[in-house]
Amino acid sequence: MTDISSRAGAIPYQVDASAPQWFVDNIQCESESIFTYVDGRAVHMLGWNLAEKNLPVLMFVHGFGAHAHWWSFLAPFFLDHYRVISLDLPGMGDSAAPHCYDQYSFARAIIAGIESQQLQEVTVVGHSFGGAQSLRAMAMAPHYFKRGIVVDSNINLPPDPPIRSLLPKGTHRLSSSQADCMARLRLMPPQAQQVDALVRHIAYHSCTGNEQGWHWKSDPNCLNTGEIDGPEILASVEVKVDLIYGEKSYFNVNKKPQKILSHLGNAGELVMIPGAEHHIMVDHPLELVAAIRSLLASE
Repeated sequence: MTDISSRAGAIPYQVDASAPQWFVDNIQCESESIFTYVDGRAVHMLGWNLAEKNLPVLMFVHGFGAHAHWWSFLAPFFLDHYRVISLDLPGMGDSAAPHCYDQYSFARAIIAGIESQQLQEVTVVGHSFGGAQSLRAMAMAPHYFKRGIVVDSNINLPPDPPIRSLLPKGTHRLSSSQADCMARLRLMPPQAQQVDALVRHIAYHSCTGNEQGWHWKSDPNCLNTGEIDGPEILASVEVKVDLIYGEKSYFNVNKKPQKILSHLGNAGELVMIPGAEHHIMVDHPLELVAAIRSLLASE
């Protein structure tokens, strides 16, 4: 990862006084920083327990514009039973932007991360945009995967209108310091509740600095190519796929989760987390962990 500690305006990482003790304990679990390459472009991952070759593999994939640290404070909950990887999708976090964005750019990175570590029978957990990309990866390379868990993803099915392509920003908006950059973080879609210490952790790892100022790590020209419109990819996924949605999520409308489940080729369970909104890891993190654990226990 990029070392930003000596940059002008950099601040040391500090845990909020309000942080729950489980969070303090979890972020003290050291991870490895690993790079692989797709078409000569770096793809970054965080890894825990990777030397424990006897353990199965759990891979976490974040949403659009996010990064591996959206999962890093939850990953240690699974270290008793898994080797764990949290991936930065291309153009986000510490992964380089691809030469061009196409519908397979992100799924190829997931597959490359698995291949680089010579992993087999991976269980992949993808949130939002990362859930759609995990489904694509499972459809492209089913032999690598044991199971999928899709968390609050916006997958459109007829007669829903197609998912709109996000317009690239073109350039970074600069802040004078890391603290100012962090203060700009807003959850999208917005939601009413969050654990502030978790959001601050995410914000800290969202910013980087250069001679001109501080800005988001994510590529300002990143495109949300690879979204899923229609049932074809869902039906083609051979491995079992479970769904987790927030009861109050922006995407829990018109029975969307139930419709998605009905189109999966190998449908598992639908778990609805009471009171949770879209960003479940920052408003109901322990409930999300419990839901994932429960699904994993049913293997």
